[in-house]
Amino acid sequence: MTTQADPTFFPGPAEVGHFFRGLKARIAATIALLVGGLCWVILYLAFLAGKFAWYQNLAIVLVSFIVVPVIVVVMWIFWGISVGRRFHRGLWDDEFP
Repeated sequence: MTTQADPTFFPGPAEVGHFFRGLKARIAATIALLVGGLCWVILYLAFLAGKFAWYQNLAIVLVSFIVVPVIVVVMWIFWGISVGRRFHRGLWDDEFP
């Protein structure tokens, strides 16, 4: 038998600790990926762009602006799925808020 949590009850340290597992690493990785991706584009345009045509440079920059956010989004999607599994919640549940 499962018990429903009281909506006015704030979770204790045990519940909060399970929620935040892996969160610091993902925040640090997100910041590192975004800063690293931006640095890559700046350094590429400063030092390597002269070797290619303008359309090749545009393609490399656009691919960089697509790859980094895709990695970040996939990383956060997996974190959200793991939190949902830990708390036995899912979008398919009827009582999902």
